[in-house]
Amino acid sequence: MSRRANKELGVGVLAGTILDRMDKGGGGRQRGRAVAAWCEVAGREASSHARGFALRDGELLVFVDSSVWATELSMMSEHYRAAINTVLGKETVSSMRFAVSRKAVPETDAEVGTFAAGGAATPCAPVPATANEIAQIRQMAKVVQDEGLREAAVAAAIAHLEWRKGIEARNEAETAVQRARDPEGRADH
Repeated sequence: MSRRANKELGVGVLAGTILDRMDKGGGGRQRGRAVAAWCEVAGREASSHARGFALRDGELLVFVDSSVWATELSMMSEHYRAAINTVLGKETVSSMRFAVSRKAVPETDAEVGTFAAGGAATPCAPVPATANEIAQIRQMAKVVQDEGLREAAVAAAIAHLEWRKGIEARNEAETAVQRARDPEGRADH
């Protein structure tokens, strides 16, 4: 095996290991593929009204921002289910359900990510990934054979990275504000 092939295999094994560690329940990768397929078949407008997903025993639960969207999407659920399974290449989704949830309603039009701390969700704006970060993500994703899945994984990894960078930037700003209020670091008791 060439050194380059060995390196790519190592990256693939590393990426798989990371995904497996993050996937505590064992269904996260399946859910991720189903969600990516749903976003692909639903289109931009319908996808923009969904914020949360769950895949349990073959049922894909999609949280939406209004009863109008829940009703509209429910009427097309069989179409979406069949299209998702076609994209996935196997019968992963046996049924779909659309539920209205506060999780799906953004606090502001500019909200693109949230960070839960102590049960509260605070909006945060993403920080764009650098060209080097994107190149590294694309390099790691080269081991994924299916082009559609690879591009979905790249998009998800970039979005996640930008979200995490946004959280870090917000936390740094909050820390700077706290330091400005109390430059000596005294705790209020």
